[in-house]
Amino acid sequence: MGDKYTFRLSDNDTYRKYVLLEYSDMKISLFLCFSSILFSSCIDRINIKVPDSYSSQLVVDGLVTDEQGPYTIKLSKATRVEKFLLLNTEVVSNARITISDNAGTSEILTEMEPGTYQTKVSGIHGVVGRSYSVKIETKDGRIFESIPDTMSPVGELDDLYYEFESYLPLNDQTRYGFRIYIDASGVPDMDNLVRWKFTAVAEVDADPKLHVYDSKGCSPDPPICSGWISGEFGLQKVSENCTCCTCWVTRYEDKPHVSDNRFVSNGKAKRIEVGYIPLEYFPFLKGKYRAEVKQMSLSKEAFAYWQLILSQKDGAASLFQPPTGKIRSNLFEKNGDGQVLGFFYASAIKTKQLYLGHEDVKVKFSRIPIWDCEKGIIAESCLLAFPNSSNQPPADWK
Repeated sequence: MGDKYTFRLSDNDTYRKYVLLEYSDMKISLFLCFSSILFSSCIDRINIKVPDSYSSQLVVDGLVTDEQGPYTIKLSKATRVEKFLLLNTEVVSNARITISDNAGTSEILTEMEPGTYQTKVSGIHGVVGRSYSVKIETKDGRIFESIPDTMSPVGELDDLYYEFESYLPLNDQTRYGFRIYIDASGVPDMDNLVRWKFTAVAEVDADPKLHVYDSKGCSPDPPICSGWISGEFGLQKVSENCTCCTCWVTRYEDKPHVSDNRFVSNGKAKRIEVGYIPLEYFPFLKGKYRAEVKQMSLSKEAFAYWQLILSQKDGAASLFQPPTGKIRSNLFEKNGDGQVLGFFYASAIKTKQLYLGHEDVKVKFSRIPIWDCEKGIIAESCLLAFPNSSNQPPADWK
């Protein structure tokens, strides 16, 4: 429902310094917050009551496409954190989930891991023109259903390209990155309501056998996944297989991109910005980066859902942005009044990918980052060094 990424590593700072700075900023923010409470007795208090309905809302994340399955649905439950406005989620296990279409085809999903359910690879398959719905039966006997959503045709994703750009922040050196654009075509005589979903995957290499326990004394402390251990006589190799030396790190978009009125001139969309990849030392040192864009058809209801999410995302950055209203779901509790977050929909998809490597970098790195005692080397398991990382490449990685 809401794709996020937290992968960031500046070529100016080490990961360790970045975390310490974040921690320091957090302490300062908390100090200022508590100080303002202690010395603001002359300011009118505003008491905000969080509705109890938010404390146990079902969160549904899933869709059916015309691509080869399996299709995945994730279930979780929104819960309040320490009576503040923040929401946390916990997975919902042992549910019975059924996807059905209006042609009489249905399939019960299998729970692959807690809260994650999938169809079979050879199971139900999305077809343009058909309508799809989901039925969820939780272990406490509650039943949730979605209003059927019809899969529309999607048009063509004509081109995917980038522009290498630079900008100069205040009190810092010049930053560089790749601005990602697409050109697209709609379907004649159709609404052409689409979402462009951007995902980037970086291949990074690490040398975890150089990991140290004490960054000051540089005492060797390699993780077992490196194939090395620290013994009485120094480093000793115990395996030929390193399972944390190469990782694929996923960067998700921070907001959805929808077509709105940007299909112009005979159903064509030109130079639509869909993503940005910052130039960072480690991903571009030896490996490569892949930008992927999916053009996804949307029904009017699904389009309104994603458009409202985009409006709220953009509005959060503006002090004067008015509220955009509650995000409506197409899921409801049968024989009950339980609230649901999320939207189950059907989408036809066209995909394009673009690979970037160090040969695409038009500048030289002016600073090489230091990781613990090593310069220009990730002296740690890459699975721990980067969020959203895996030691397995995407199935279609080239």
